[in-house]
Amino acid sequence: MKHKLILLFHLTLTVFGFIYQAPAQDSEPVPVTGIRVLTLDDIDDGGALLTTWKYHPGDNPEWADPAFDDTGWESTSTELSLNEIPSSGWEGIGWFRLHLSVPDEQLWHTPLALHVAYHAGASEVYLDGELIYTFGKVGNRKEEEESYWERNPQVISFSGKTDHVIAVRYSNFSSYQLTPTLGFLLQIGPLNSGIKGRVNIVRSGTTLQMVWTAILIFMMLQHLLLFFFYPRARENLYFALSTGSIGVFVFLISQFFLVATGVTETLYLLRLLVCVYVLMFLSGMLFLYTIFYPKLPKLFWFFLVGWVLILCFGLFSLRTGFPLFSQGELQSTIEVAGVVFASSINLGLAIICCFLFAMLTFLEMARMIIVAIFKKKDGAWIFGLGSLMPIILPVVFAFLVSYTGFVENINWQFSTLAITLAPLFSMSVYLARDFSRIHRKLETEVLERQLLEVENTRKTEELEEARQLQMSMLPQAAPQLPNLDVAFEMRPATEVGGDYYDYNIRDDEQLTLAIGDATGHGMNAGLVVSAVKSLFKTSAPEAGNLETLERISQGIKSMNLKRLYMAMVLATFDNNRLTLAGAGMPPALIYRADEDLVEEILLEGMPLGGFIGAERQEAPFDLQSGDTILLMSDGLPEMLNPENEMLDYPKTKELFEEVADQSPKAIIDHLFNASMSWADGAPQADDVTLVVIKVK
Repeated sequence: MKHKLILLFHLTLTVFGFIYQAPAQDSEPVPVTGIRVLTLDDIDDGGALLTTWKYHPGDNPEWADPAFDDTGWESTSTELSLNEIPSSGWEGIGWFRLHLSVPDEQLWHTPLALHVAYHAGASEVYLDGELIYTFGKVGNRKEEEESYWERNPQVISFSGKTDHVIAVRYSNFSSYQLTPTLGFLLQIGPLNSGIKGRVNIVRSGTTLQMVWTAILIFMMLQHLLLFFFYPRARENLYFALSTGSIGVFVFLISQFFLVATGVTETLYLLRLLVCVYVLMFLSGMLFLYTIFYPKLPKLFWFFLVGWVLILCFGLFSLRTGFPLFSQGELQSTIEVAGVVFASSINLGLAIICCFLFAMLTFLEMARMIIVAIFKKKDGAWIFGLGSLMPIILPVVFAFLVSYTGFVENINWQFSTLAITLAPLFSMSVYLARDFSRIHRKLETEVLERQLLEVENTRKTEELEEARQLQMSMLPQAAPQLPNLDVAFEMRPATEVGGDYYDYNIRDDEQLTLAIGDATGHGMNAGLVVSAVKSLFKTSAPEAGNLETLERISQGIKSMNLKRLYMAMVLATFDNNRLTLAGAGMPPALIYRADEDLVEEILLEGMPLGGFIGAERQEAPFDLQSGDTILLMSDGLPEMLNPENEMLDYPKTKELFEEVADQSPKAIIDHLFNASMSWADGAPQADDVTLVVIKVK
């Protein structure tokens, strides 16, 4: 227990000692003669601190001689705090002598423990003129010095006499700007308990450090990998940073107590602790904000700026140091105290700011969890339960120990580990639960996508079968007539289209051509095309075009397909006379060979399947040898290019004029090639049907 108090005292000297250094022990029995009495009671009580010694600046090997007369030396504390610098000054090296009286014969020739409770520089320890220990390397210059802090108890034994002299040659050129305590502090205590206490501290501290660090680093790596595999889940990254920084913080604290061998190294550890401390709180806040908020609230930037300022202030305070003043310098004692006080205020203020801002951050994190629980956000109860574990677990442990005795052997390390890690485990459980839900959701989406693909495949096959059926209903060869050259071609879109072309020839070689375009695509459009073909093929030979169109319109309407119509044009050729009847189709183009021009014929009329008895136009035209007629659906003029621009009707007319004097097949090929060039790879959105008739 005594050695734990020594470590606590050491921490007080190195951290809180930056603010103010306590004076020497008033209870130390130092008689007027300057002899320190070491009794058996001191040893049984756990040991005696050796603080008030004789001091002289400089370096002289003769000062190790126990017979040397040091009555003129100054009495001072070996701690050498900057607000208690000896009146003779501190020049970086000096000697300390302690006259020790050991009246109890039971302590003679008995191995005792010499504890180095604090050590900021390098020293040589002499007992009765004999060098017994060297801690570091004492030097007369900074370049020669190697500071070292021995943490393990060293054996010291007093010979069979009462009076002894302990002399310490001590130097400190390295750390005087890093700490307000320049000296050392020795203690003499029982050897066995000292060794046992140090072994227990190292074993418990090392075990606790390994367990803590291993668990936290494992959690960090686990969630870091989750973030790498799914970067959208940024909460895993922030949680990994939070657990990793806590693990590093615990590791640095353990290094601070167990293996730090000098004040310089200790100050470096403190600077790292400040950085990790800030990262620990910032990453924890980011983690909760990411979970419970769709975007970072403005309040986070307040905390970010605050923690960055605290980081800068803390590092600056640790870096500034404490300038050294000796008696021979011009500054007065008041000025020296003012500088030390100002530096102490900086460090004290930094510690207070860290503590207060940490409390403020804890309150904000607790507020987020409480608000999330009251708003019944998914999984918020897990955070609430984990946050209550540091309260619930001690009560549970106390109950088990008090009433059952079942866990009496549970040590404080295990209890601390369980209580402290419970909130972190709850957060990890939440993330694991969330990841599992995302995984199940992805599995469901994959299954739905597979079912959708199967359904799409089935529909695609059905549409392809319907398209093949539709294509089989179209005439495969053009009619062969002595006075006409006819060609037609349809290029459907990717699905079942609504374009249609057909012809009827009477016994007297009168030819009636039909070209139509049903609204929309798909199966319903295919049904309309099938019905129109049946109605057109069964129309009376002597019926006129308008009568045929009305009959087909009534047939479509009777199918009750809801908003499905058929635009259509009928062209009847009787010798050299053409009769056109239209029902909402694009204009027909007639090339007059003798005039070398293209005439555009637009016949108004309602599409088929609409109102019964709707008015439609019919017009006759006389044709001459070489005249060419182009009938088309709207798929050609309305074809789009990658810039979403239509080919349009004027351009279609120009393309027809370019080759109107050629054969019907050549005209169709030219129009299709020009349209493909215009589309430039853009998908075909509508069926394209062309019918070309040339008078021989």
